Amino acid sequence: MKKSNKVLIIVLICIILPLIIILGTGFLLPAQFNDTYMGELAEKTDRLYSTKGEKIIIIGGSSVPFGVDSKLLEEMVGRPIINFGLYGSIGTKAMLDISKGAINKGDVIIIAPETDAQTYSLYYGADSVWQSCDGNISLLFKTGGDNAKAMFGSYWKFCTQKMKYIFKGEKPQTSGVYSKSSFDEYGYIVYDRPYNIMEGRYDPTSIIKINKDIISEDFVDYLNEYIEFAEKKGAKVYMSFSPMNEDALDPDTTLEDLEEFVGYLKDNLKCEIMSDMNNYIYRSGYFYDSNFHMNNAGAIMHTSNLAHDIANALDIEIKKEVEIPKEPEVPVIIDPIKYEYDENEVFFTFRETSSGYIITGVTEKGKEQTILTIPLAYNENKVYSLDPGVFSDCDKLKEVFVTENISYIMDGVFEGASNLEKVHILNEDPDRVTVNNLSGDLVKGMNKNAKFYIKSSAYTAFITNYFWGVYTDYLETE
Repeated sequence: MKKSNKVLIIVLICIILPLIIILGTGFLLPAQFNDTYMGELAEKTDRLYSTKGEKIIIIGGSSVPFGVDSKLLEEMVGRPIINFGLYGSIGTKAMLDISKGAINKGDVIIIAPETDAQTYSLYYGADSVWQSCDGNISLLFKTGGDNAKAMFGSYWKFCTQKMKYIFKGEKPQTSGVYSKSSFDEYGYIVYDRPYNIMEGRYDPTSIIKINKDIISEDFVDYLNEYIEFAEKKGAKVYMSFSPMNEDALDPDTTLEDLEEFVGYLKDNLKCEIMSDMNNYIYRSGYFYDSNFHMNNAGAIMHTSNLAHDIANALDIEIKKEVEIPKEPEVPVIIDPIKYEYDENEVFFTFRETSSGYIITGVTEKGKEQTILTIPLAYNENKVYSLDPGVFSDCDKLKEVFVTENISYIMDGVFEGASNLEKVHILNEDPDRVTVNNLSGDLVKGMNKNAKFYIKSSAYTAFITNYFWGVYTDYLETE
């Protein structure tokens, strides 16, 4: 064999072998994410494609499994219900694409994304889709050919994550509400959610802005193509809305904003608007851990509202009426924690709320520090959040320690801290320190080299967490 041919073979092997290894990592190695919250998408898809007869498909994000009791809705309207929502960071487009192959004559499709700019856009969460496909490759072929570029771009990241778990010899384990075990066979979350657990009764990291400007034009165009496709199949499409926490509405929101938002949809979509948006703005006591996630009582109320909208749209009678539960009360803390003076408070400025204190900025003394630790308290009351841009004038700052008392980290908190390198998250439970998973703006304006550091024992919990999962690239272990 000529030397040139040997060199060519060696070069080809060097190119092809890594590709084979990469493909094998994704498709041939044991599934790692199939038991996580994301793994539920395969179960939902199986139910969608296997259900016979004229079905009602409800498409959206996590507000669907948190807010629509599928079995109860079936009893109320007398038709099979497909609860086809999971996670806003998958994207509305992904859920629509996966559903297309299951649309049949007589089906009713209700599209109800969370009221957010991301879910009303063509955002496509390829990272999340890959995790959902892990161990269920047939799902991959339902994701739509026009998403191939996004999926290919995220494939190496997906393989790397799998390999980390395989080398450790342990699969990611999830617990609490954000676990595959939280779902029933209908795709509804049956994990007990007795009352609102949010500090201040709403999540300030994801304020709800009802404005027609959050609706992207290309999303409307795509949605109209989907509507036309469904109608050619003999199905009927309606637009509805997700539940919304009234305490989380942008304070500048007016009735005119709601009318303009709905009016824009009516004027531009080729389907009917099934619901009155006002009826889906609920009191905060009916929510659980997010401005879109209902608790047990809230889910009954939201399901009932949706059932009556379906009955009106389809001109059918409600087959079962339900009593709407009273707004659950949050248990009173009998012996609240008494906080003592925290020496770190001298580095920060604060504003008081009914739930405690929020950090508004850094004092001149604080701006001289290279390391800052968030205080547990101020004036003997809990410090629980930080305003955006708190560290914007801290040019000397290199490390921040976010203590266990912080319930919310707002978008843009670390913006402008040009030399920041490490943000230590001391809380090992990601559900107790909430960030905005829809916007992705937690890292907005943050030093591009900065990372969030967590304890190694909490790494799996963070990267598979509903809120923190989208920031996996920024997570490191201590």
